[in-house]
Amino acid sequence: MDRPRGTKSKADQIKAFLATYQPKLSEARGFLQFMLSKEEILRRTELVTDLTGAECAILVSAKGSGTWPFLFRRGDKVYTKTSQAVVELMKSVPERIALCLSTEPPEWSEERQEFLEMLARWHDEVFREDLDRVTRRQELLRQIDEALERGDRGAFQQLAAELRRLD
Repeated sequence: MDRPRGTKSKADQIKAFLATYQPKLSEARGFLQFMLSKEEILRRTELVTDLTGAECAILVSAKGSGTWPFLFRRGDKVYTKTSQAVVELMKSVPERIALCLSTEPPEWSEERQEFLEMLARWHDEVFREDLDRVTRRQELLRQIDEALERGDRGAFQQLAAELRRLD
């Protein structure tokens, strides 16, 4: 059965997005495939570049774009999980669904640069702390093994207590 008039190009655009880009949120791929499988939803979907003013809006972002990974807005309710969006769409399909497939990289600004640098510092700090914790954990396990081999109960208890505090 052929799709109703006007939906073929939308389906082709969604398929082209999926073939060309990797969505930031992996579940968004499945959500778009869900939309492609539902004639009524696809028929009521309008592909847009701006979601401003849309009562029912869906945003799916490609990796590298400067927007939120996934967003479903219906009235004043906002959902960021695809499962919530599917449930809401299955309850009742709105007359018009604005779908934005975002692929544009973010605009560069001093503020964005500062934010990215701060994020990089935070990432390095968290990574370093995690690496230190994992390294200390491995060292404690090695020392616990040695204490067990020596039969040193006191050292074993002290090291095991430190390991519990670390985890």
